[in-house]
Amino acid sequence: MEAATFKINQDILNTWKNELESILISLPELQKTRKYSKKNTFFHYTNLLGLKAIVENQSFFASNSAFLNDKEEFYFGIKLFCETIDNLESKKEFLACKGLFKNIKSLLNLKKSNRYVTCFSLNGDLLSQWRAYADDGKGIAIGFDPKRLSEAFEIKAEGLFIVYKDSQQKIISNAVLRECTKFYIEKKKLFNWGGNEQFDKIVAEEITFFINRYVGQFKHRAFIEEYEYRFDLAIDSDINQNRELHYRVGKNNLLVPYLLLKTNYQDEKEQRQKSEQGLEELEKDKKYKVKQLPISSIIIGPSMDFDLNKLSIEEFLKKHGYSNVSIEKSKVPYRI
Repeated sequence: MEAATFKINQDILNTWKNELESILISLPELQKTRKYSKKNTFFHYTNLLGLKAIVENQSFFASNSAFLNDKEEFYFGIKLFCETIDNLESKKEFLACKGLFKNIKSLLNLKKSNRYVTCFSLNGDLLSQWRAYADDGKGIAIGFDPKRLSEAFEIKAEGLFIVYKDSQQKIISNAVLRECTKFYIEKKKLFNWGGNEQFDKIVAEEITFFINRYVGQFKHRAFIEEYEYRFDLAIDSDINQNRELHYRVGKNNLLVPYLLLKTNYQDEKEQRQKSEQGLEELEKDKKYKVKQLPISSIIIGPSMDFDLNKLSIEEFLKKHGYSNVSIEKSKVPYRI
């Protein structure tokens, strides 16, 4: 019996999704966006309530990428991928993919996102960031060790740098779409998809999943000063599908969906507490490399009382097991 007589099913699609994900991650064009220096610090701008919640709960808010403060960001990436589709449609090797590409563009134009992100900057003292994310300068920038922060969220969330240069954006979007399309064209001959139209419909949804992942990696070059790094997770992935979706009112007057991005250790700790399991073995488990968010420094915003805030922040951090955290004053000459 030929393989093509077997009908495609969701288990097979999930297996292929994992296979394709490994291929994409290994692409040289994408590997470059994941590399950071040991000298880097990831800064997360927030207010004092944010610091309190992050430390006490050992977690971040991961907001839906379609609801971020930069309202054009999600659509900027969609437009880029649509332009890439238009370009590939004219290539001889993809002439038979017009139906597939049409379905992909239709799904992209729904402007929905299944990606949830937590954002950081390599610059911990930037006026635009103080204004946008740290209560107009009345907040702080929390510095984290990038390697240990990445280890804290291993498998659960993917870390990547935002790409601002037009030429690099085009290279990445072309590589992602080209690899995805070639991958499923090869798989088409292995199973019975129920006809070409059904193949186009099913595969469009699979490819859109990956496009959605990289849509949020692109921003307009005007934002390049941010030097943004973000952790990205999907609500419908195997790791995160059972996570509870929350909502908050954003500054842009929208009800913003978000997930709680917790360290692997914190997730396991809470699960054991719910099931009334002991925590002694958890403390010894070497699988959990990072048991506490790796805060290395704090920069106090330019519109804050520095001395009193430094004193209270130091005491607060010590209470929660943090020592040797440097606390500095913003050098930005901004007061409100």
